[in-house]
Amino acid sequence: MIRGIYTALSGFNLYEMKQSILANNIANIDTPGFKKDILAIEGQNEVELFRFVSGEVPNFIGTLPLSVQPQVDFSTDFSQGRLEATGNPFDFALSGEGFFVVETEKGPAYTRAGNFTRSADGRLVTLSGYPVQGEAGDIVLPERGELVVDAEGNIRVGGELVGKLRVVRFSNPQLLEKLGGNLFRAPEGVLPEEATGYTIHQGFLEKANLDVVEAMVRMIEALREYELAQRAVVAQDETLGKAVNEIPRLG
Repeated sequence: MIRGIYTALSGFNLYEMKQSILANNIANIDTPGFKKDILAIEGQNEVELFRFVSGEVPNFIGTLPLSVQPQVDFSTDFSQGRLEATGNPFDFALSGEGFFVVETEKGPAYTRAGNFTRSADGRLVTLSGYPVQGEAGDIVLPERGELVVDAEGNIRVGGELVGKLRVVRFSNPQLLEKLGGNLFRAPEGVLPEEATGYTIHQGFLEKANLDVVEAMVRMIEALREYELAQRAVVAQDETLGKAVNEIPRLG
């Protein structure tokens, strides 16, 4: 019974984490280029249980987890979100694999959010002010002239080529770490490769790769699971109370 209480209580932690991840996903439904997080719950190692009867072959009756706390893994879904037209010439969407590169105070960072703007000194920057990187470094835009970016990322202002957007890929994007602000960071030793299989769409943004209806359903499921864990704790507590208070009377 004590083990049952611990098992139910461990469920509280899991379902609370699940709700937190789902809530963060839903909160970023309108964040361009956002990639949803996924929580995976796996059972720990198990032992086999057998019933032994004298003179008979042991009978297998099931398994028992060695721990009441299952293994929890977090991952990010890097699948493509849908593209939405904005008409803003400073908005860019990536179709296919790859990330835009920006320079932060902590070094290079990577993002799928292409909602950029022009800074006071003429640089192409993120809304947080981080310079967007071209193949030759920071991209500086002339003050006058129409901004045109082709599918390969070549940037022209007033018909003059001023740079090319740098787009990179990672052989295993799951190694990337979230920095906040819709940015990713590569851990030490993980190097990007120049991407090739992509198309840049000017005047578009990639939306979050999240189905809000599905996310809400999963949120309700997590709430119901939490409630079931609460009922399990109450039931175990009541049973334990009877064992402690009533069974001794039978003696």
